[in-house]
Amino acid sequence: MTDIPGWTLLAEKIGGAGHGIFQTSEVQITDKGYADEQFLTLTLLARTISNLKGALLLLRAKRIVEARTITRCCFENQYWVVALAEQGEAFARKMVHDGAGHRRARGQLIFQSAVQIEASVKDQLRGWMKQAKQNFADAKTLSPKEVASVRPDFEKTYIFYAQLSSDAAHPSIDALHRYLVPHKGDEVGGVDIEPVVKDVEIELTLYYLCSAVMGVCVGVNQILGGTPGGMVLNQLADVVSSLSSETKA
Repeated sequence: MTDIPGWTLLAEKIGGAGHGIFQTSEVQITDKGYADEQFLTLTLLARTISNLKGALLLLRAKRIVEARTITRCCFENQYWVVALAEQGEAFARKMVHDGAGHRRARGQLIFQSAVQIEASVKDQLRGWMKQAKQNFADAKTLSPKEVASVRPDFEKTYIFYAQLSSDAAHPSIDALHRYLVPHKGDEVGGVDIEPVVKDVEIELTLYYLCSAVMGVCVGVNQILGGTPGGMVLNQLADVVSSLSSETKA
């Protein structure tokens, strides 16, 4: 027997805690600007709250693939927050380098493609890439698996992340199998554009969602040194544990 209403209510309460942390935080912009680790933490919290709202809307509409894809984003958010908590300014620099590395890769892709762009725009892009190469010569991009390895106890959550990647985020054979209708006796199978979504899968997705968003809230609250809004997290963690014991992961 599933408890979708219970998990949904818990997800909403965790989202409320996230709002509370955001509203009661006292983060000041420092000379690091938007690269300050506390500021980056708040942006990750804001992204996670948005992800949570989107996933809940999709689950209510039984758009399970889309909901699980967004839930996967919440695990990434959690990895980034925990890395900031563990490595602080060092990981913030890695995030800046990751952004620069991706932008350089996109710029190179434009020049390698047959896309026609104005000469002035091309000159500006070439100038930016030259400057970026000087400023971020050793820029490396980040991968979720690499970031998750910051904490050994994240091994289990990365298994969840990989599962969500395989059966929802990527058009893998596992993901596409959801739409297949097998042959049964004399009945010819085919493709079902609206396959039935099982309650157990909705519940499991809510479990993943609550776990990831809870991890973000705990990490953010830790980085901020504790906030009044984060005082409910221990109580919510007990509820997560209680419901989790009844949910097969």
